[in-house]
Amino acid sequence: MGGFARLILRYNPFEPAASGVPIVNGLWVPDRWASPLRRFLDEMQRTQGAKAFAILGEYGSGKTYLLHWLEREELPKRRIRAFFFDNPGVQFYHLANALMRQLGREEFAKALWEFLDPRLPDFQTSLFGNSFQEWLRTVKKYRREGEAIRELSQKIQEKRIADDEEIRHKLARLIVETYERPYFQYKDFVAGRRGALVPEKEEAPYFAAILRALRLTGGAESVAFLIDEFEEVSLQKRLTKRQAHEYLATMKRLINLTEREQFWIFVAMTPQAAEITEQLEPALWERFISHGKHYFQIPPLNAEEAKDLVARRLSAARPEQPENAQTDSLFPFPENLVELLREDIYSSPRRLVKVCSIAIARAASEEIPVPFTAEYLEEIQEELYPRPAQEASSS
Repeated sequence: MGGFARLILRYNPFEPAASGVPIVNGLWVPDRWASPLRRFLDEMQRTQGAKAFAILGEYGSGKTYLLHWLEREELPKRRIRAFFFDNPGVQFYHLANALMRQLGREEFAKALWEFLDPRLPDFQTSLFGNSFQEWLRTVKKYRREGEAIRELSQKIQEKRIADDEEIRHKLARLIVETYERPYFQYKDFVAGRRGALVPEKEEAPYFAAILRALRLTGGAESVAFLIDEFEEVSLQKRLTKRQAHEYLATMKRLINLTEREQFWIFVAMTPQAAEITEQLEPALWERFISHGKHYFQIPPLNAEEAKDLVARRLSAARPEQPENAQTDSLFPFPENLVELLREDIYSSPRRLVKVCSIAIARAASEEIPVPFTAEYLEEIQEELYPRPAQEASSS
């Protein structure tokens, strides 16, 4: 018996990159992580105010994983439609561009069209005239774009997506022109550019209309953005004046939207990035975290949490076994696994997953003794995360 079968596994449950999330099965986080986020969600669903939350953690601490846990496990239970953004940039239109390209123009336009249900007098369609594409083709064929835009604009107002005439016109154009331009382009969301879908100096109200459209077309109570790092802030110790202005303006607009709309934002960043933000605009940062109530610094995993993480991942990858069969919860790792790992390994989710991934991958292709020995695990730890020479010599 070889491969994963020898390890009583169907596949390697630890992702090689150790910076993403498993594709299958539910995501699990320790109670120490989940509790403050659930308290925030409960509180915000009962009260008014800025619905913003900061998740702080060093690289490898589990920030991205925690955002995906919210996205996949917690927010859907509360009918909150979630969108994940990986380093979208500091400018407001970067976020709008990332959102709309994630949605796809045709998919967004079709969902909005179906929700609005436009009716044109004497509209001649084929047998399949109820389809979005057939409607677009017919509008184009009979040159009724102007009429269609006016009808859609009126419906947008009736459905309380937007009152502003220019914003309604832009959204209606977005739908009608999908026939010729089925994909979004970056320039579509740069206000002021020719042909842009965003009215100049109306970016925030336009974005609010998009949020309402997303909420209503998705049958959701709210929309949430999960933003994984404002990269320029976390990687640069010093911002130019322009970058600082753009970053702070974006954060301010987002906070304002959470106060007026059914809209939530979760931002994951390093403690260093949070410190830079606070230095740039202390009052804005205090407003964002609600004077210290709405932020959470991810603690290192303790020994019990590390063991639980490994055991849960392994359990999800086990093959079907007879009811009377017994498998040690950590096999092919020894039951004292955590004792054999350095603290800097088991306390970091990324390092722990990486070590486990390599250990299982090698054992699946080589005749590595199981359960894994202390020497085998030590070899992998030192290979991936070597200790400083002085520390190694003193141990």
